[in-house]
Amino acid sequence: MWERALIVAVSFGGMLLYDGITLRGKTTKKDKWLYVLITAGCLYMGIDYVVNKDWLDYFDVVEQVLGGPAKQINSMLGGPN
Repeated sequence: MWERALIVAVSFGGMLLYDGITLRGKTTKKDKWLYVLITAGCLYMGIDYVVNKDWLDYFDVVEQVLGGPAKQINSMLGGPN
């Protein structure tokens, strides 16, 4: 578990350091909110990776939202079930 935590910490630390240096003063308030939103999602997935639990992943969300229409399109086109 400590190795996973180290990987996530180094990855996020490097990303935030680089982005902080590169993007300082070049982004609007709207851009910053989008960056925070995307980073929060990535942080959630990083914590999920570290604790190695079966939490809700992006695939699970997409499957719930688009699973029904995808099955309907597949059956309409005559694909395998």
